[in-house]
Amino acid sequence: MNGVTLVSMKSNNMAKRAGLAFAGVVTAGVFVLGGSAMANAATGSPSPGSSAGTSSETGKTRGGSNDTAVTGDELAKVTAAVTAKDSSITVTSVRKDPDGSYDVVGTKSGATVMYDVSADLKTFTQNTRAGGK
Repeated sequence: MNGVTLVSMKSNNMAKRAGLAFAGVVTAGVFVLGGSAMANAATGSPSPGSSAGTSSETGKTRGGSNDTAVTGDELAKVTAAVTAKDSSITVTSVRKDPDGSYDVVGTKSGATVMYDVSADLKTFTQNTRAGGK
């Protein structure tokens, strides 16, 4: 072999090794990030920058408003007002916005419906936007 062929073969081997090392680093990074995402999904904690709903009673939710879950007598009162307005609605959840109004989610004829209900329970506006308020 002459000197040119020997250098070319060494350069080729070094390039292959560098490529394999790079592929190994990328693969390790994918496993680390993928494992982290899976761990966050399993624990319910969102990864930085993600937009996930909160499971707490009060907090910032997907829609971006600070609202609270409605329970007890208040839930019964809002549910009664909605069903008095339209008896074909089955209320599935109610959340109270900071301004005192309510976000009501229910079903009607098998379809999900969402309403914005005023604080005084007199104004009902069907919300047609996907994902709610």
